[in-house]
Amino acid sequence: MISRPAPRVRARTPVAATAARSVDTTVRFESFGAVAYVGRRDDFFALDRAHADLLRRLAVGARPVRAAEAARVRALAALGICVTDPPTPPRPNQGRSVLGRLGELPPLTRPLLVNCFSTAHCPLRCVYCHADDLMIPYRDTERAREVDAVDRTATLIPALVAVVTGGDPIVAPVRAAQLIDRLSRHKRVVLDTSGAGDVDPLLPALRRAGAHVRVSVDSADRRVHDRARPINTRYLPRGTSAFDAAHATLRRLAEADVPCSVQTVVGRHNEDGDALRRLRDDLLDRGVRYWVLHAAVPAGKAERRPAVLPGPDVLDRLRELVAECVAAGLPLDIRVTGTHSAPRSVLLIDSRGQLCVQRADGPGKQVVWTPDQRPDPARMRQRLDACVDWPGHASRYLNGPLTPVPAG
Repeated sequence: MISRPAPRVRARTPVAATAARSVDTTVRFESFGAVAYVGRRDDFFALDRAHADLLRRLAVGARPVRAAEAARVRALAALGICVTDPPTPPRPNQGRSVLGRLGELPPLTRPLLVNCFSTAHCPLRCVYCHADDLMIPYRDTERAREVDAVDRTATLIPALVAVVTGGDPIVAPVRAAQLIDRLSRHKRVVLDTSGAGDVDPLLPALRRAGAHVRVSVDSADRRVHDRARPINTRYLPRGTSAFDAAHATLRRLAEADVPCSVQTVVGRHNEDGDALRRLRDDLLDRGVRYWVLHAAVPAGKAERRPAVLPGPDVLDRLRELVAECVAAGLPLDIRVTGTHSAPRSVLLIDSRGQLCVQRADGPGKQVVWTPDQRPDPARMRQRLDACVDWPGHASRYLNGPLTPVPAG
């Protein structure tokens, strides 16, 4: 039986004399206040009007902190949204990402994030692959010019962040680097990878974009990870361990000082509480401080293999795990998604430039937009409103399954 870690005593926070918006923060002001994205931790935060107005004033540079706004400054600085002098110690976000008096998740009408496939090729054959139906039909006909189509569609989507994914960008680094460079002109960039390959060719583009990298790790047990995420011998030598490759990529990113995190798909293979605790402790021992937990979705390959999906109480299990981390004061930023209950909350641009969402009326993806259409932002907005589950989208990226983060 795994025992819970002993609670840790937090140091007293110094009083901030001056504050400024962090250069790592991207802000979009909204009717309810604002949404702030912090790149190093790959986190979104919804701010009420008081916090948003403070952040707007901080945009002009460092300014003295008034006593009346000290608590709001401290809350923003602890999450990396602003910086203070003297520095405010960071704290992990282990709750719903809402600051101030919003109460519930905000009413979003514009997307926070869009996933952009740089390739349909992948070095792994994950048993629960969400994008299986958007990859296999395209692999043998993939063309270099399709990168233009992906970026053309992404440009029309008013999201703050674009995730370069696939497939796996690590398999086709030239295409991935081109897409990173193009997307970074109008969005913050995140790279999704299994880590099963050589990340070095992508490092220059990642640095230019100030990108964050997510690496997939499903278990602290190599055998469990490699069974859930077996290699594809079309791309990797027989006997390659996806587990070892993922951790080698994490080490390389740390050496290169590229911000990175671990994401875990929770399914039948790892939903046991003790297994997740072992993974949590292993990540902490390896120096990982940012962790995303996704409940496996009945889409793609998992539509045909429902036995790989977690039980109906998966979110309760994950909430219990996070509550233990909060009680123990562990330095691990955690985000939990429940897309299995909100399938139309994820925007996917496939490697041909088609914008898709999961169908609500059956298996497969619905095409929302094709890249050959006349560029029309207003028409794109209409299509998004017709096809996207906005409350589900907010929940996915603002830690909706958890309780609100403390404001102080």
